Amino acid sequence: MKSLKNLRETIIRAHNRGKGQREIADFLGISPGTVNKAIKRFEETGSYEDRPGRGPKKIARSQENVQRALEMLQQDRSTKTNSTRKLAKKLGVGKDSARRESVPETPSER
Repeated sequence: MKSLKNLRETIIRAHNRGKGQREIADFLGISPGTVNKAIKRFEETGSYEDRPGRGPKKIARSQENVQRALEMLQQDRSTKTNSTRKLAKKLGVGKDSARRESVPETPSER
């Protein structure tokens, strides 16, 4: 499968040649909505590139969050005050990330 950038470029080229959105979608085997979004994006930004800021932000295992989690757990180890759910909420991360932060690192992760 083509990359998304190449797919958008192909859509715009076909559109500039006068092809209709339905015709482009049928030819490429994608939905007309995808074609429409690609054309709108190109008209708004003038580019095929992804918008900045796409993708998940990798903050969960930052040194600051790990340190905060350890401090919270050292203050009160009881699950009533520091459940995984509450720890995740305090740190602003998902429950799985909080669970990983609350477990001591293994030597291979250092």
